[in-house]
Amino acid sequence: MKDFVFKMLTKVNFGIGAAKRVGEECKALGATKVFFVTDKFMQEHSPAYPMIMDSLKNAGLEVLVFSDVEPDPSVETVDKGAQMMKDFGAEVAVALGGGSPMDCAKTMSMLQTNEGSIREYIHKRKLITKPAKPLICIPTTAGTGSEVTAAAVTTDRQSQEKLGLADDSLMPRMALIDPELHVGMPPGLTASTGLDALCHAIEAYVAVASEPFTDALAIYAIKMIGQNLTKAVANGRDIEARSNMAIASTVAGGAFSNASLGLVHGIAHCLGAMYHVPHGTANALMLPYVMEFNAMAAPEKFREIAIALGADVSGMNLRDAALEASRRVSQMCADCGVPLTLKEVGVKREDVSTIVKNTITYARLPNNPRTVSEKDIEKILLTALEK
Repeated sequence: MKDFVFKMLTKVNFGIGAAKRVGEECKALGATKVFFVTDKFMQEHSPAYPMIMDSLKNAGLEVLVFSDVEPDPSVETVDKGAQMMKDFGAEVAVALGGGSPMDCAKTMSMLQTNEGSIREYIHKRKLITKPAKPLICIPTTAGTGSEVTAAAVTTDRQSQEKLGLADDSLMPRMALIDPELHVGMPPGLTASTGLDALCHAIEAYVAVASEPFTDALAIYAIKMIGQNLTKAVANGRDIEARSNMAIASTVAGGAFSNASLGLVHGIAHCLGAMYHVPHGTANALMLPYVMEFNAMAAPEKFREIAIALGADVSGMNLRDAALEASRRVSQMCADCGVPLTLKEVGVKREDVSTIVKNTITYARLPNNPRTVSEKDIEKILLTALEK
């Protein structure tokens, strides 16, 4: 068996009402001032926002709210928030929302102790040398797993790239997982974020860097998502399905934070940067096509994925059982109503070559279970475009 290192540095506090404890948790970290990162929708429409504000203020904390986070947050947004946090003198950051607010809060917290623009770090011109300020994440979607990962994605609109930054110092100090906060998610968002979590689990399970701990987490998450995602999409008030999806998302985050990701994310980041396709939707769309491509590299693992998703593979040969996994995921995508082709999200045939050239530079591509060439990526994209 190969050597490996497994890290899970975030304290996870799960349960209905867990988010209400954010004020006391900030005080326990020694905070007197808290920088609260979210987005406009959460601030204006979510009942979670006033609840978090009440918890912070009832704990006697001074709070500065930053709600300018957009989907695929930009370099400019991160730098603006980081400067506001520094000027305010916050000792702790709190992030409420999906992956965008949590990723923003990670990089903003890092820039409190490390000088410069986030652009310098995502383009690898500068190294993180000091620990970030403590961060507490409160996810309102079951998808990104960002609440337990050491990675954050920032969009550089100048270069049209979505670039990841990974460092242990970006790891949130605590995650407050409260499934009640997920009940208000509309079906479309429930579907795209849930399939994002499924993509994290599957890519981690078959990754070159996978190991026993990540395998255990990933296959558990795959099974939980297979059993609960369509229930949560069909009935958002199903608190058991919501709870199981919240757990699965966080568990998948623990898996891919260690085993990392592969080709699906490489393509998805390009679709996000070039076409502004939401990250979960891009992952969901590409996942079945990439799974079909990858199946021959790890057929035993893809057979296990099919079984975890409820397939009866008895009597099938290994190849057919492995390919059944992609068919199962494709059916889940159809049931959940996400786009099934690149044409549906506006991708043009003439842009395929650009997507290929951007994908081939993705840092985690060597972690994909099957070696990938530019021609392979082009073939996958054309299949996803013209199907």
